[in-house]
Amino acid sequence: MPKNNVMGRITKGSEPFKPYARLMNILGDQLITDKKVAVIEIVKNSYDADAENVRIRFNNLINHGKTKLDLNNIPYIEIEDDGSGMTIDIIRKVWLRPATPSKLEQKLSGKNITKRGRIIQGEKGVGRFAIHKLGEKIDLYTKALNKEEVHLTMDFREYNPENINLFNQPPADYKFLDSVTNDWSINNPATVIKKDKGTLIRIENLRDIWTENDLKQLYKSLKRLVSPVDENAKKLGVDFKQDFSIHMEVDGKPYHNEDVITFDDVIERAQYTMIGSVDENGILDFEYTSTTPQRSFSRIVNLLNEEALSKYNYNSYSIKNEFSEKKSPKCGSFKFTFYAFDLSKPDKMILNKDLMAFIKDNFVYVHRDGLRVYPYGEKGIDWLNLDKLRSTYRAGQFISYNDLTGFVYISQKENPLLKDSTNRQGIMDIEGAYGDFTALVTAITELFNAETKIDKGKTELRRKKSFKDTNEVMANAYKTLQKGLERIEDKVILESANRFFKTVENHTKNITERLRTVEDLAGLGMAVEKASHDGLALLSKMRGNVKDFIEKTKKESSDKDELLDFLAELDENLSFIYDEMQILQPLFKIQRKALKNISVTDSIVKVIRYFRRDIDNKINVVIQGRDDIIVKTNQGLVLQVIINLLDNAIFWVNKNETISKEIIFKIDSTNNFLYVADNGPGIREDVQAVIYNEFFSLKADGRGLGLYIVREILMRINAEILLIQNEKDKLLPGANFLIKFNQE
Repeated sequence: MPKNNVMGRITKGSEPFKPYARLMNILGDQLITDKKVAVIEIVKNSYDADAENVRIRFNNLINHGKTKLDLNNIPYIEIEDDGSGMTIDIIRKVWLRPATPSKLEQKLSGKNITKRGRIIQGEKGVGRFAIHKLGEKIDLYTKALNKEEVHLTMDFREYNPENINLFNQPPADYKFLDSVTNDWSINNPATVIKKDKGTLIRIENLRDIWTENDLKQLYKSLKRLVSPVDENAKKLGVDFKQDFSIHMEVDGKPYHNEDVITFDDVIERAQYTMIGSVDENGILDFEYTSTTPQRSFSRIVNLLNEEALSKYNYNSYSIKNEFSEKKSPKCGSFKFTFYAFDLSKPDKMILNKDLMAFIKDNFVYVHRDGLRVYPYGEKGIDWLNLDKLRSTYRAGQFISYNDLTGFVYISQKENPLLKDSTNRQGIMDIEGAYGDFTALVTAITELFNAETKIDKGKTELRRKKSFKDTNEVMANAYKTLQKGLERIEDKVILESANRFFKTVENHTKNITERLRTVEDLAGLGMAVEKASHDGLALLSKMRGNVKDFIEKTKKESSDKDELLDFLAELDENLSFIYDEMQILQPLFKIQRKALKNISVTDSIVKVIRYFRRDIDNKINVVIQGRDDIIVKTNQGLVLQVIINLLDNAIFWVNKNETISKEIIFKIDSTNNFLYVADNGPGIREDVQAVIYNEFFSLKADGRGLGLYIVREILMRINAEILLIQNEKDKLLPGANFLIKFNQE
């Protein structure tokens, strides 16, 4: 018979956590990691207490670390406000109970608005640990309206005696947290709080040394704690009362280290401004203004819809990266005011040394319900990773971190998942909300950058025209000098003059030749990049097929049909690579010396074949016109023009997700005209003036050289390119170009 199962004895019980008192010190260090943030956290408590004024006093800092000092010389910090103050019940039931849910409960019950109309900021109940970050001994005096003054004393040295190794088991005489008490008393009459209400916190035994630079940075942070007066923000409905003043003193004297420049100057002088809002579905509604040149417009764009973006020639790397599955953002709606400058080519009428330094020191700030979220906006805090994106992805797609400043406005109501991290060093990424938030803000800066590039391009166009006019003046002066010298009979002067003229002519000729060489190499480089990409992909595929066929042949005998299929595919791939190399050959400089009659139609056919992997079964490319245009030049130049135009057309028609994709080449041999048209999103009217500028591109990965090279090459062969703007003359609804070839 089987043995009987015997139940073992089970002993049960329960035990609460019983932390050692030193936990308070550890939390104080870990929760608030920066002394400047610690001061800011205490000031934010004063804001929640409806204070109108807060005073921060630093005294005797020079005596830090010294012992046996007179009481009047002990280093200490005082933070005093005229807020609502606290009663003894609040001190005992709220202040001395860390992680109290009192403010959180106020928010959940909808009672989180103060008498002044402020939205309460705190909710975790741990901000008071900021005091411990500053010093070991705390005296807190507080008085509520029509109540007695309360004095609370905390000595954190009793929680954790000095010189203890935190990694060792504490000795038995270490106190548990519930055995360390904090002394309080009620003073009647009040001894410290002289007003009807308020709170004063005195912190001694300072833990850190405060340098002049620390004070300067703290002062700046305090001055920027409250949302500034911004008329553009008011247009968006962001308007907070300026009823909270922060004052700072050092050794009894007011501390002033204000910038010569303020945000008022930035807002007033900004070359480019973009303000707007993003709703909970990612719909952007914005206004854009440029002062150089003057241009402004309003627009509504769905940031999560690529076709909607492409309508305005916009691209967004951050949206594609974060919202690849077309998910809805979890961050909620927000508003923004952005200001940008062109620091690479500063306008001396607008930008001076102080303003440039201010812009570089202040990035994009985040404000929640009227108060700043730390550390966004601080110098060196590139929370949108713009400089990293510029260096790893494509610089032209993103605005420079140094050129941009401004504000993003969020709220507890609209952005419940954008909560501060416990250490007050940024926002937590709850359910991916912060990632969505940064992606959307970065996308806005990408669109902002696209618009500023248009205006920078127009400004550059004006500079070039001015330079061209200057060149014409110099050329006329040059000719006048030549005619004047012809009347001189001094042999020495004439010989010197002739040497001078010869030198100028040679220099001009060399510069022109070098510029053409650079343009040729740029065009060749773009063609080679495509050919090498396609060729390597095919070679990799062919190697894999060869290896597979070899392995299969080893295991079993292959029949004749299978071998023929394999060789046919191999031949097709090799043929493609051969065609790619063939079209590159005429682009090399050595091949450009021979002039001959070039068929434009044959060149188009070759280029279409060159792009066949991008076109086949995706885009309908048509050549219209039976006759041909013959141009006496070298084939490489004509091929390069058509390559760049077709490459652009393919890119933009692929932006259309819902309609058929078409590209038309139309040959008018009577007038020697070639039309190139596509049914992509077209070229915006405000961009048309700058599309031929070098380095201007609205492609996410474009270099801005294609149309520039096309125009320069056509000028060399006495031809020109025009953008067709009249809708009646267009072959397709997108971009339409007309190339006029000369008979010679």
